[in-house]
This record gives sequence, C-alpha cells and structure tokens, in this order.
Amino acid sequence: MPKAVRQMLQNGRSYDEPDRMPTNITVTNLDLLMYMVAIVGHLVDLGLDINVAVRYCVAGMVTEFALTLLFILMPAFVNTAVSIRMYAHDKQQDSITNEFTKRKWLRVFILVLQMAPILRFTDALIYAIKSRRAARKQDSASQRMYYGLMLKEDSDAALLRIFECFLEAAPQQVLQTSLLLRQYEHLAVHQSLSIGSSVAGMGWCLAAYQRAVRFAQQDKLNVSWAGTVLQTLWHFLVTLSRVTSLAAVAYLFPGWAAVAAALHVAAMAAWLQLYDRSPFCAHTTLGQISFSLALGAVYLFTYILPVEGRTRYRYAGYYSLCFVQNVTCAALWYFYADHYMRTSVYFYPVFVLCIVPYLLGLVFMIVYYAFLHPNRRKVCAVQHQVEFNNDDQIARVS
Repeated sequence: MPKAVRQMLQNGRSYDEPDRMPTNITVTNLDLLMYMVAIVGHLVDLGLDINVAVRYCVAGMVTEFALTLLFILMPAFVNTAVSIRMYAHDKQQDSITNEFTKRKWLRVFILVLQMAPILRFTDALIYAIKSRRAARKQDSASQRMYYGLMLKEDSDAALLRIFECFLEAAPQQVLQTSLLLRQYEHLAVHQSLSIGSSVAGMGWCLAAYQRAVRFAQQDKLNVSWAGTVLQTLWHFLVTLSRVTSLAAVAYLFPGWAAVAAALHVAAMAAWLQLYDRSPFCAHTTLGQISFSLALGAVYLFTYILPVEGRTRYRYAGYYSLCFVQNVTCAALWYFYADHYMRTSVYFYPVFVLCIVPYLLGLVFMIVYYAFLHPNRRKVCAVQHQVEFNNDDQIARVS
C-alpha cells in the first residue's frame, strides 16, 4: 500500500468528509450562488406554469385551465402546511419563514404564490451570509451557529422542494405532455416551456434533498459528488419514464388514468401508514394520514425514505411494481394509439421513454449502492485500514 494512502487512512481523511460541521467552516461563493439559483429557478418554473394556465383561459379551454391551476395550488397548500408544521417544531423566531407563517393573513400570500420553498431558501441564504460575516470578524461561535442554522434551513427547503417537484412539477409534466400530444399548435411553445422548466429541476432536487439531510445529520457519512451525480441520473431517468408512461395513458384514457393514479396513491399511503409511518405529523391522526397521502402522491413518480431503515426490500417492492406499471402503459400505448398518433413523430419516442430510461435509472441506482453509497465506502475504508494494520504488523515483525 502506498505511503501516502497509509497516511491519509491514519488521518481519517481518505474515504469521506465527516458528516458534521467541520472545524474550518467556510461558506463559499458557490454556496451563495446555488441558493440564489434555487430561488430564481422556482420563480421561473412557477411563472411558466402560470403563463400556460393563462393561455388556456384566454383560449377558452376551461378544463385544461382548471387542471393546470389545480396542480399549481394543491402543492402550494401542502408546502404551506408542511412549512407551518416545521415552524411548530422549531419555534425559531428570527427567520423570515417563521415571521410569515405565524401571521395567518400572510399564509394566504404564501399559499397562492408558492412561497414556502422560496422563504426557506432565503433563510438559508441569510444564515450563510451571516456565517460568512462572522468568519470575517473571527467570531467562531456565531459562525458555527449561523452555519448550523443554514444547514437546517437547507434541509427543510430541500424537503419542501421534494413536494413542490413531485406534487406540482411532475403532475404538470404529465398534464402538459398529454395535452402536447393532442397537438394544439398555437400552444405548443408554452406547453414545451412549462414541461422543460419542470424537467430541469426534478432529478437534482431529490439528490440535493438526500445530500442535505445526510450533511445535517452528524451520525451519517456524506454523499460524494460522484454519488450525487449518480443519484441525480437515477431519479431523473426513473421520473422521466414515469411521467411519460402516465402521460401516454392520460392521452389514451384520461378517466382511467386518473383512477389508476388515485389507486396507486391510496395503496402507497396505506403502505406508509401500516409499515413506514413517518413521525413528522404524529401529533394527530389526520396529520399522519394527510402526510402519508402527500408522500403517496410523490410515490407516483419516485421513492423517498420516510423513516430510517434498510432500503433493499422497500426498493425491490416499489421499483418492481412501477416497472410492471410502465410496461403496461407502454403496451397500452403500442396497441391502442390511434392511426393519427401512430403516424406522428411522438409515437415511437413515447414508447421507448416508457421503458428505457427506467431501466437505465435502475442501473445507476445499483451502481450507486454497490460502489458509491457512504456506508459502502466506509466498509471499504475499514477494510483498507485493516490491511494497513496487518502490513504494519508484518513489517514490525520482519
């Protein structure tokens, strides 16, 4: 074993950064930029969704307008409720989010404009700036305090983005894609912009959530950047396949697609209530059921862990079920698409996107857990440490 590697192992720096605040805390320009990008990106996505809703209204397409508006306001309601619940847990009084959410008349403003994630990212940005200023003043206590608050707000914001992405962005993609397939030529550009803005942030937001949660927990190892990239590809490809499959069935059988989606959500919510109940809303039965239903809706597109525990059997059950659903959607698309759609440019791409990205996403998931999961890397590091100790003992004997 090379001497440099042995020294790194002895210093405990070879396989991971410790998942806690480091001794030398630094808020970089990239950290500040990422928070600003998150805020601007959320506003752009919301603006493009509102734009397409207005276009439907002007065109007299009442059903399309109502559905688009529903998928804007419903996740906003969920995010506002979750953010208020977070405030009840924290009882912090010095953040913008808490100053807004404790005033009932401002909650309507947050609800309508989907401000909950933006407020959390704004709080994280403010704490990051305060930590940086404290560092310049060499006030290490304040620096660490504000850095910890930044991590906490970042974790909360990431959770809210999960709900925003998979209760608003993903359903909007399903809706707008199914409508785009109907080829309303005068609205195609606006529909495509709405779809594109939603696609852009979905895979990253879930990977960022997992990374933020691990970073905020001191007993967990951090996810490497390579692991984050694989997680992003894994969730993005699976979600892309799920969105395409649901959009294909929504185009063919809108009513039955809604029924199937409702049954899936109900089944996932029942699973959560019986086996994986989250303690987040454990104060009331209604809160538990509501949170399970919200996560059940997220599970239309991807899977996130509601509680700590082994993931192998959960993932095996969930991804097997979704694969069967995707294959069924692809078969329905192939056999029941009308002649007009069969001769269009969309037919074969939709069929391929129902299956291929899903399988690729599973490949990335397997590679991540086999080689880049923090626990796997920790085991490898321990093995290397044992090898080093054995080599060292042999050298001493000789």
